[in-house]
Order: sequence, then C-alpha cells, then structure tokens
Amino acid sequence: MKLLNKDELIANELKLYFIKNNIGEGEKLPSEREVAEKYGVQRATVRSAYKILEEEGIVEIRERSGRYMGHPRIVTNLNEIKSFREKVSDIGSKVENQLLSFELIEIDKDLYKKIKLPIGTEVYKITRVRKVESEKGIIPIAIEYAYVPENIAPKLIRQNLEDSLFQILREIYGIVPAKEEQLIEIVYADDFESKILKLDKMTAVAKKTGIIYDKDGNVIQYLHSIMNKEWVEFRKEISSKE
Repeated sequence: MKLLNKDELIANELKLYFIKNNIGEGEKLPSEREVAEKYGVQRATVRSAYKILEEEGIVEIRERSGRYMGHPRIVTNLNEIKSFREKVSDIGSKVENQLLSFELIEIDKDLYKKIKLPIGTEVYKITRVRKVESEKGIIPIAIEYAYVPENIAPKLIRQNLEDSLFQILREIYGIVPAKEEQLIEIVYADDFESKILKLDKMTAVAKKTGIIYDKDGNVIQYLHSIMNKEWVEFRKEISSKE
C-alpha cells in the first residue's frame, strides 16, 4: 500500500471539501493561505496539492484572479469505441453539433496515406463543430473532419448530420464499428481553428486522427479532430500481457 505524501493528502481533503460544500463549476476556491491555516500545513504544500488537482482537471487557474472549480472532462478510453455523444453523456452533459460543410470528394495521394483506400475512391467529407452544454453556456469543444466512403452510405446528405454520425451509420445503414486505430498529438491551433473554438491563436490543442473499421476490416470512417485540450482526457488500459 502506497503512503500518500502530504500534498496528496491535502488534495484528497480538498476533494472532500468540494463535495461536502457542493462546490459547482466556476466557483472561486479558497486561497493558499486559507487552506494552509485550515489544515495546519505550509502554503507550499497547498500549492502542490492544488497543482495535483489542476492536472486532474478538477481545478483551473485564472490569471490574476485565483483558482476556480473546473469543469468535467470528456474522457476517451483508447481501448473502446464510443461516439462523442456517448462520451459527453458520461459526464452528464449534452452535445450539440454544427454542420459547417458537406462535400463529395475523391481520395488523392495525400488522403490515400491516411485513409488506406484506393486513389479515386469517392468519400464524403463532413466538417462539424462539436459543442457541449455547460454552466457557462454552449461551449465549442472540437472541430471534426469525418471521411465516410460513399459506397457504404449512399445518399448520406439526406440524413440530419447534426445528429450522431455513429448512430446514423448504425441505424440507417446497418454499419457497426468494431475496431479503431487512433493517434493523439499536441499541435497548435491555426487561425480558423482558434476562431471556431474561441481560443487564442497558436493555443496548444489535442489532435486525434484515426481509422474506424467494421468487423470484416472494411474502412467505415477516417476521423481528424482538433480539440480544446482543457476539455478532453485520454486513457488507455494496459494489461499485464502488454
């Protein structure tokens, strides 16, 4: 059994304090001095405890203002396939999609390297903004570029693409995702991404790319998402055999 350091103990005490006092998203938190006096520890210990909570996404810092209760993060478990809507539902919130564009394009040399389909194959390119309801209103979380082979979802434009694309493919076309390859990177938002996600230019963001397959190994979808990293978290379960 691991013995907790003093800053870890204080971090746990603060979590209990938040629960007992029903501290909600956006509420200002006690200062380092107040916490230090309450628990009889040094301010450096409190600072370290708050740092632990910041890394867990529980607390956020606002420059020249102090620390505030953060918002829950949307968790992507890299061991499973879930729609964005399902992940948002897991944190007790709702998703809103905004369709920016819908195109029918052909795979070129650059896209061929990513999607693993023959050059010239027709695919739908669907660009959407994924938004989440929070106590602060509707927040744009991600820009998503989805590429779907035309031959597996004919006349897709007739569907409401501001609904869950996973759900449309499953319920309308009988396509069930079985496997996903994913790559997570940290990049910097360009002018367009910064404007859509309401971030400062060149803010660090999470970039997720991946291919989704059905049980027979056919490509269902290629996804390229740019996400506000303050709202997302990625986890991978590793077994003793890996």
